[in-house]
Amino acid sequence: MEDGLQSQHNLEAENDFLQSFDLERFWYVLKRSKFWLVGFVILSTSLSYVYVRYTKPVFNSESIIKLEFESEANVLGLVEAVNTQERNEISGEIELIKSKLFLSRVADAADMDVTYHVYGRYLTDERYRNSPFIVSYKIHNSAFYGTPFDLEFGAEDSFTLTYAKDGQELVGEHAFGEEIKTEDFNLLIDRTAYYSPDDNKYFFVVSSGDQLVDDLQSNLEVIPENFNAKTIKVSYSDFNKYKARDLVNLMDSLYLSYTREVKNVAIEQKIDFLDNQIESTEKKLSEYEGYFEQFTIENRTTNLGKDLDRTIQQLAVLDSQSFRIRKNMADLDLIQKRVDEKGAISINPFLLEQLPKSLGESLVDYSGLQQERELKLASYNETSYIIEQLDNKLDRSKELITDLLKSYETILDDQRAQVNRRRRLLENNLSQMPSMGTEYGKNRRFYELQEEFMLSLQTSKMELEITRAGTVTRNVVLSPASLPNGPIKPQKALIIGAGFMIGLVMSIVFLLVRYLAHNKVAGVRELEKLVHVPVLGAIPHYKKEVLNQTSLVVKKDSKSSLSEALRTIRTNMDFISPNASSKSISVTSTISGEGKTFVAANLGAIMAMTGQKVCVVDIDMRKPKVHLAFGGSNNTDGISTILSGKSTIKKSVQTSRIDGLAFIAAGPTPPNPSELLLQEKFTKMLDDLRKEFDVVILDTPPVGLVTDGRLVMKYCDIQLYIVRADYSKRNFVKVLNDMKATGQFSNMTTILNSIDSTPGYGYGYGYGYGYYTDDESKVEKVTSSIRNLF
Repeated sequence: MEDGLQSQHNLEAENDFLQSFDLERFWYVLKRSKFWLVGFVILSTSLSYVYVRYTKPVFNSESIIKLEFESEANVLGLVEAVNTQERNEISGEIELIKSKLFLSRVADAADMDVTYHVYGRYLTDERYRNSPFIVSYKIHNSAFYGTPFDLEFGAEDSFTLTYAKDGQELVGEHAFGEEIKTEDFNLLIDRTAYYSPDDNKYFFVVSSGDQLVDDLQSNLEVIPENFNAKTIKVSYSDFNKYKARDLVNLMDSLYLSYTREVKNVAIEQKIDFLDNQIESTEKKLSEYEGYFEQFTIENRTTNLGKDLDRTIQQLAVLDSQSFRIRKNMADLDLIQKRVDEKGAISINPFLLEQLPKSLGESLVDYSGLQQERELKLASYNETSYIIEQLDNKLDRSKELITDLLKSYETILDDQRAQVNRRRRLLENNLSQMPSMGTEYGKNRRFYELQEEFMLSLQTSKMELEITRAGTVTRNVVLSPASLPNGPIKPQKALIIGAGFMIGLVMSIVFLLVRYLAHNKVAGVRELEKLVHVPVLGAIPHYKKEVLNQTSLVVKKDSKSSLSEALRTIRTNMDFISPNASSKSISVTSTISGEGKTFVAANLGAIMAMTGQKVCVVDIDMRKPKVHLAFGGSNNTDGISTILSGKSTIKKSVQTSRIDGLAFIAAGPTPPNPSELLLQEKFTKMLDDLRKEFDVVILDTPPVGLVTDGRLVMKYCDIQLYIVRADYSKRNFVKVLNDMKATGQFSNMTTILNSIDSTPGYGYGYGYGYGYYTDDESKVEKVTSSIRNLF
């Protein structure tokens, strides 16, 4: 039910809109606005074309990189993987490429600190890799970074250099190859293979490292291309397409090498540490070897007796045990530290064999959980349920390992204490031997320990080097940067099309606003809809000349559209009052300027041309105009003098240039025009005029301003109400309808004056279109025909 009511409401609203929308008025406004509408479209399209024409094109070059890291060290079976960070994290790789750290390398490798440009007629163009000159520089004042230096070629090997300093322009002439030294900079400008003398004006800009990085960041875009395939797209925009392509290719190559370097940073640090330890150990071994050599030379023997040998051997064994215990305790500390840091644990297989079985198994389980967590991070977030479960397991494993480490550390402390006690006993025995043998034996033991330590260091270094050699990056440039086919902006077709559409929208909005704001009567059909009285006809706009005042323009036997329209109105009036032997016609309007005097004078002329005696009487004593239409005077006799008794009709009637057409001027302006019209003298004067003339036309004052016109209209047979096309407002007809509603005027009619003869919104009666004035020239006819096409 509600849907039906809504549908009915919508239908009624649509019908109201269709009824309120005046298609003819819209068509009229459209024709009157055609040049504005076309102008909006042309202007908007032209502005968009100018924008496209004088905007530097921007080119974009892009490449596709597939991200994937893998360590192949496990294939050799030598060491565990050392790379603990997930390199397939796409967001991390994108931030790496966009970082200032990486882009600073790109800026250094690109060698773009000096850019060369040439001035064009409206725009500038960068001379990338083909500049006619090259600049070497040293900037002392950082304010000159980013400052343009203008350069013009001069005669022979000279040029003019122009730059600004502290708001002042400095100009100097220099020679190529000559160093320019100032307190702010040193410049050396040489010609290149692209040099050729011309009249072009160039400029170059020296950019600092930070400026280059900022420029790279502003024009660089790195976005994921396909998450599942782990691919990213690297694109760079620049005014020069060759520069954009070269920079993208450079970023790709530097990124591949950079990721490999970053991957091996930890390994390189460990190798550096081992190199320092090996160097230090080699020095100690060299010192011991020198001591043994000197001892042999001086004592010529190394055998101090079986007891000494046995004691030394026992001490060596204890020292080995002590060293092993210390090493194991150091390994335990390292393991405990890695566990506390929640980092991955890489354990030497030999160490696992020495550790208690439970501790070794716990470490292996912990390492496996860590590896599993790192693999899961490639697919899950840190806060996901699976990662939290793994973290809980790692925490429990960590607690177990910590307890086992403490237990095993206690055992090692006991073993070390036992070794120390046995060692002190042996040393007490050894103190009884010759000090020479003791010193020799001690040095021998330290030497052997250093040899063992040296071997351990070299083994560890070899393992790390194999790991470094086996670590590779599988990042691949799937689609290298290519030369852009065309600019990405401005998009000519899109912008020009948008400009055309904007102009079209502006035209439509302008047309609708003008339609809604149009409140003037424009055509006969519109007038017929507004008024409740007959419309006798429409008088076309007089286009032959501009009339500064009301004038009599019709001619005898004229076939102009104006004359034909007046004849039609004359004929229609015969139907309004066919039986009257003498007619009185009042002509009025709402306000001044609607053409009532023009209509009265020329309508009277048309009637007089049929052989009737016609008199046009100017009742508008406040603003008389009838005498102007006939070229007469208004200084002496007229209506005001007749009604005041100072003159007679016979003395006041003036003749015109048309036979049978006379007129009476308004006469001197009286102080009380309305009171004069209320006297019986006015009705008597009107009766006398009817007896003497066949038609009496009274030009009355505008009824919208004064009441004089209403007083006169009551005594007339026909009341003509003049409405001027495209001048009289639509609400003016309310006055006409109100007078008709009073019933005082039986033959109230209206005429539309000064209507445009444009087809489609003309008179609506079939006359006027296709007629020209008799005196119209051929040029005017052609011009009028072309104008009517629009």
